[in-house]
Amino acid sequence: MKTNFVTLFIGIIFLSIQAVQAESKVLLRLNLQKGTKYEMTMDMDNAVNQTMMGKDMKISQKMVMVFTYHILEVLPNKNFLMEYSISHMKMNMVVNEKEMNFDSQHPDTLNPMSGLFKGLFYDTLKLELSPRGQVERVEGLEEYVKKISQNPMMAQAMQMFSSDKSFKSFVGQTFNYFPESEVAQGDKWTSTFTLPAMMNMEAVMNFEVAAIEKDQTVLNVLSDINVDGPFEQNGMKFNIKMTGTQHGSMTIDSNDGWFRLSDLTQKMDLTMKMKNPQTGEDLEIPMLMNSVAIMTVVKK
Repeated sequence: MKTNFVTLFIGIIFLSIQAVQAESKVLLRLNLQKGTKYEMTMDMDNAVNQTMMGKDMKISQKMVMVFTYHILEVLPNKNFLMEYSISHMKMNMVVNEKEMNFDSQHPDTLNPMSGLFKGLFYDTLKLELSPRGQVERVEGLEEYVKKISQNPMMAQAMQMFSSDKSFKSFVGQTFNYFPESEVAQGDKWTSTFTLPAMMNMEAVMNFEVAAIEKDQTVLNVLSDINVDGPFEQNGMKFNIKMTGTQHGSMTIDSNDGWFRLSDLTQKMDLTMKMKNPQTGEDLEIPMLMNSVAIMTVVKK
């Protein structure tokens, strides 16, 4: 009888452990509700050290962008139809102690940057997004591109809106953290993506589940970034080679699959090669870039 009791006790403990292990697994997918809005704020702080023709140049850039997603419908195929817009942008740039500022909520007609970014804000696009964060369809992009293309500098700066493929890649990389199946603490997986609009930037992102709590999943992130190819701006042709790393963490709401905080630090080593427009000689411009990108998401 005593032996049976011990056996039963051990069995109960084993089942309890199994239940805890089952509860500690999570399937990360978008699970969005009609009428919900998500406001995503990207806060970036960039520092660039550049050397050109023996002269050093320091560039400091702080930028805040706010993206709004409004869930319109949950479609029969389980995808989500939503409105997407850039609702606010603020930027401060200092180049060798010369300062420039821009705030879309306080436009300044005398500020050349106001003209540069005119037409970018408030207009909406419609997206169909899958539970794994892949953009299946975009509506309204052609009209958006027409507005941006009225300013050549703007079109160059915002190439992620230049085509259907570029835009899908740009939005899709925001949700590149989804694993193939359920994950538990300590599980690892890798995600890769290419951004055609960013000089075909390639990134290999490695994720590890650091913790699974009641309503959130915390991931450690370590990435390798690579760019190697031609680039043209204002009629000038460059060849850019860049390698870098990115590390940090992400906190994801386990219920709806949308991250609430992403805190990533980047370090980039970039070399730009070009012809000196005055002499025709080859120029090589090395740059070191350090940046911190913090993204927060508020559900409304």
